[in-house]
Amino acid sequence: MPFAPVPIIIRWISRRALRWIYREVRFVGRERVPSKGATLLFGNHPNDLPDVLAGFFTTDRPLRYVATISASTLPLAQATYHGMGVIPVTRVRDARKMRARGLDMATVNRSAFELVQQAFRDGDIVGVFPEGGVNDSSVLGKPRAGVAKMALKQLDDGAKTDLILVSFGVQYEAPQVARSDVVVVVGQPFSLRDWAKSQHDPSPAALSTRLHDELVSVVRSSSSWAIAEARNRLVAAVVALNASSGEPLLETAARLQPRCAQLVEGRDENQCFSEPDEWRTIADELAEAVYRVGGIATSTRDTARVLDAAGIANPQADWPSGFWMIAEALPASLGLLLIGPLQVVAWRFAKRSARVRTDVVARAIMPGLHLILLGYVVLGGLIALGFRAASVSAWWTVPVVMLLPRLGDMGIAWRDAVRAWRLRSRVRQLPEADRAAIRAAALRVRSAWTTLTVTSPSPL
Repeated sequence: MPFAPVPIIIRWISRRALRWIYREVRFVGRERVPSKGATLLFGNHPNDLPDVLAGFFTTDRPLRYVATISASTLPLAQATYHGMGVIPVTRVRDARKMRARGLDMATVNRSAFELVQQAFRDGDIVGVFPEGGVNDSSVLGKPRAGVAKMALKQLDDGAKTDLILVSFGVQYEAPQVARSDVVVVVGQPFSLRDWAKSQHDPSPAALSTRLHDELVSVVRSSSSWAIAEARNRLVAAVVALNASSGEPLLETAARLQPRCAQLVEGRDENQCFSEPDEWRTIADELAEAVYRVGGIATSTRDTARVLDAAGIANPQADWPSGFWMIAEALPASLGLLLIGPLQVVAWRFAKRSARVRTDVVARAIMPGLHLILLGYVVLGGLIALGFRAASVSAWWTVPVVMLLPRLGDMGIAWRDAVRAWRLRSRVRQLPEADRAAIRAAALRVRSAWTTLTVTSPSPL
């Protein structure tokens, strides 16, 4: 088991890392993860490190990931692997790196298999990504057989306790776009033992198919990137237009996105248009208007705010309080002065060094965390010297340095609030004809959706 304080520290850092990149990360169905007992938590992996961090917060239990050892090259990553009790594995494509580090792939993977079984015997929760690595595709990848074999080994060993399997799907509105939103949907848990009893042949292939089906039910998956973009635009428009004060926007998005995916794919038999192309383009005008005024075209929050500012009242526009912005302007500005330049450096480094687009956020987070920690150390040293020069105990440096991350959080939140008000101002400064065009575009989506749901209510 990992050293107890380390997971707490890692969760603290992970929460800030996600908050650094994304505006909101909301969890749906988090209570479905068992609070105790052997559990296998499996998720999709479209966006590298943020998927891993999101998985941590699907449960309050210490989550032990099965992860590739090639990712643990930076000092902070190595310390994290060790402290969190990560179970390292290797992949064929990492063979050259492993040999250079003096590691034998077969030995590492055999040890990983044994460590997973021991974790299950200890009643731990283990996290895996069945796709076997980052899957930069609009379609969910096929699960690797090794994950199913790890789970079924429990049955082969005659374990007295059951293994519960739970899926989680990380749904990004715009994965590599800073200040976009994320919703993480946890699926229904199922018993490995009960599943095996219901199967004529409980083979790894059969279990892999079940894992794939469970993930499909909680992720966004489309046949092409063009279809995925159309789906995300439709989701943003439909959710913003169906917002209610009783359900957060991202939860509404998780509930409605499967129907939107069916519509743009042409798989909904009851759609009110004769051609699926009409559903693929019906939200384009509204999405482009959101983009023109500085919002994210596939963001439900930005779409709701643009509609509200254009004259279609929206209970989920969630405009920041002007009083709060004024009250926190000073400490938030200090936080931005501390973290802002480091963020800029990390993002520029990430964009220049990323070999594939899924590397961008991960490369921004990991070097960024190193930079921020180094910045806190340097600033702490300067503060301590200042206290000594003023004949004040250097121990006062400790509470001051502990306050710095909180100031950074305030700075990021305040900057988001400023951007929200700027979005509102830009919409209100548009000529009335342009605002009327936004309302008309929204009403076309609303009319089509209303006709669809009246003639064919969704079972979702």
